Amino acid sequence: MADVTGGVKKQWVDAVEKMATETYPEWRALFKQSGQRWRLPAEKRKELEPMSAWQTQRVAFITGLLEWLHAKTDPHVVDEMCRRLDAVLEVAIFVTREFLLRNYSAEKHDSDVFDQFQLQYLALDEFVIVSGDADLLQRTKRSAQASRIMSFDQFLRSV
Repeated sequence: MADVTGGVKKQWVDAVEKMATETYPEWRALFKQSGQRWRLPAEKRKELEPMSAWQTQRVAFITGLLEWLHAKTDPHVVDEMCRRLDAVLEVAIFVTREFLLRNYSAEKHDSDVFDQFQLQYLALDEFVIVSGDADLLQRTKRSAQASRIMSFDQFLRSV
């Protein structure tokens, strides 16, 4: 089991690092030079700081996910999956943004990949996610699916 989860975690860390490389190919050298403080130069960080800068990345994230799953990536499917995987996108944007702009360690937070997998259940309207993970609730609060992600107490009150 450790080999299976370890492989998934490594793929996830590799995907986060690939996004960083696509954004700024020299990020590793800068990160080392800055004493592991910055992965992007100041002007690039300023450009990517506003949440609005990340909205255009939603289609790219979904397209990448669909390609990884060997699924169709025609515009209709991508649009539908952007809607159905809104909470997944919120977590993906959070992780990528924090990795690029702050000192987020994908290795130290590698369980976040399982949060993203779990959120994929929300693609089906009849599902809710019950979690005691305050970080997950915070990271998905802007999602159109946020009302379907709840603490155990909230879930009990809803039944």
